[in-house]
Amino acid sequence: MSKGKSHNFLVGFLLSILVTLFVNFSILMRSYTMLFNVQSQNNPETSFETFFLFFSLAWFFLFSFLLFILYEQLYALAVRLFKEKEFKSFFFATILCLGFAYGLFQLYPALHRTVMVDVLEIRPPNGEKSLFLYDDHKEIPPGRIPKMKAPPWDRERMLIRPIPLFRPLFTEHLFVLLTVMLCVILLRQLRSKQEMMLAYEKLKSEKFKSSYNALMGQINPHFFFNSLNGLNALIRSGEKEQTLQYLDELSNVFRYILQSNHKELVSLSEELQFVKAYTYLLEVRYEGKLFFSIQTDPAYLFWHLPILSILPLIENAVKHNVISRQYPLQIDIYTTTEDELVVSNKIQQKVEDSKGSGIGLKNLWERYKMLTGKDIYISAQREYFKVRLPLIKNKEK
Repeated sequence: MSKGKSHNFLVGFLLSILVTLFVNFSILMRSYTMLFNVQSQNNPETSFETFFLFFSLAWFFLFSFLLFILYEQLYALAVRLFKEKEFKSFFFATILCLGFAYGLFQLYPALHRTVMVDVLEIRPPNGEKSLFLYDDHKEIPPGRIPKMKAPPWDRERMLIRPIPLFRPLFTEHLFVLLTVMLCVILLRQLRSKQEMMLAYEKLKSEKFKSSYNALMGQINPHFFFNSLNGLNALIRSGEKEQTLQYLDELSNVFRYILQSNHKELVSLSEELQFVKAYTYLLEVRYEGKLFFSIQTDPAYLFWHLPILSILPLIENAVKHNVISRQYPLQIDIYTTTEDELVVSNKIQQKVEDSKGSGIGLKNLWERYKMLTGKDIYISAQREYFKVRLPLIKNKEK
């Protein structure tokens, strides 16, 4: 049996117990009173009430449990038949369940008479009715009395008449039916919501992987090629110390990028360590032409942001702006009192450069939205291009 079906049976079992106790509460209280009443211990009425209590508890438990299982299965079948159309599914399952419940309700008097009178031979006290099961009308139409031999008391009360809506027995069965139907509908709604959440999380994970792969595909070709060119230039220049430092920083960058697929959010301190290593490589490549300023409040170092959030912004600035001795480019990275990290550079757009596809920024925005639930803010005012990244105080959203 699957886990889902086991859960349904458990819910139906517990619901049946609760509903049974509720509809039989008055009988339970009366039996409890009789149990401690010495004068009524030898009273025939006490014996009848005790057996009737057990019969009523067993009946309403089976009634509610069978209705729960039936309605749940009918609803599931209707959803498949009507292709997820909830209104038609509800109408179909409800009509069939009402018919089944009415059949059980009509079976109750005969079953009660068979168990209590024929099997256990227990009859209610003279002059009393068994909770509206038997009619006390003395005039019985001809041909309606059963052919079986029965005592006068039975012949007078064997005729079962339709029970009006205001009778307690009908009300109890109707209450059980409505309660069961409502619980099944609520459980299906909760299950549907959980399935939607799981599907959303799966989609979110797949989209994040796709976004990450797109980021790597954007960074790797340019980064690896330019890094090797920079290393080649240092080796040719014979600057041993600077070459070794370049290799150290290059290995730190490689390590961080390779580990990034196992992380989603990182502290600002971790991200800045990577940025410092990466910017060193760019400063060597653009010696005397590209400068970086990193000013962050120490209080924000342990706040979080999506991994590799700053890298595409630096790449974007380097790609779309003129970088020369005459027009050096400075990229500023700083925090604000609005709990944001800002990456800013002066706009020195290349003459041959077009507006670009914007894939890098769009990719960053999508990752930020998925992982933090917050938006990044992009502005190009007063000759400066700025991207504001909200910082997250905790890893949890």
